[in-house]
Amino acid sequence: MVAARRAPTPDLTPAAESYAADLARAAYEVVLRHGISGPFADLELALWREMREVVRERPAACRGDAA
Repeated sequence: MVAARRAPTPDLTPAAESYAADLARAAYEVVLRHGISGPFADLELALWREMREVVRERPAACRGDAA
């Protein structure tokens, strides 16, 4: 798995950071059930970065406010 490099995500609130970590952990568990190729630490970090980006870009959706 090759992770795309992105610019650092601006700081999130502690609640948003925790939510992103929970999302990444859930995604990581699904990936592990299906098998991975490459270092698991790279996968875990890539998932966490992507989930942070989702939380940063769509805070209303993460709170359940999105239409």
